[in-house]
Amino acid sequence: MQFVKNITISLSGLILTIIGEYLVFRVYTHIEFDIVFGLLGIISFIIIFTGCILFLTPFFNLWIELDKQLKSTQSKYRNLINVVAFFLSCIPFIVAGKVFYYYTGKYHTEQLQQNGVVTKVKIKSEITGNNSRHDLYFDFIHNGEKWEGSLGHWKYEVGDSVEIIYSSENPNEVSYYELFKAEYNSCQ
Repeated sequence: MQFVKNITISLSGLILTIIGEYLVFRVYTHIEFDIVFGLLGIISFIIIFTGCILFLTPFFNLWIELDKQLKSTQSKYRNLINVVAFFLSCIPFIVAGKVFYYYTGKYHTEQLQQNGVVTKVKIKSEITGNNSRHDLYFDFIHNGEKWEGSLGHWKYEVGDSVEIIYSSENPNEVSYYELFKAEYNSCQ
């Protein structure tokens, strides 16, 4: 009976984590930021955290039982089990981050491949500072609206004209056209 309970808890944690990942991805792909999607993003991270904890609960219970049994007798094994338990407890959070990273990268590439619009822009400014990535800022027009974009400091400087590619479905997805072509051709 305890085994069924543990499986149920772990499966519910896995389902919550998947739901949280889906919600985070929906927030990420939303074109315009608003307060509702900001709150949804916070809630989705809480759901992911809760799901990971629920997924790990049976393992934590097993670890506590093993820790009680080894408490007085074998301290070096107990310390080894504690270290292993710590690293195992980090795995669901790492996997959730990797899954998000993979799907956002895939989304970005698919958006530019399927809905890409190439345009020429002039780099207006650069963000500088000790911990900055020196992103370059530019404006472009999409459907009569002015959109602001930023890309990492590659080989361009403020004042340069450069071709970019952006998604007509989600103009927040933008890349240097030359860099996108090189990456896209290397993947084929």
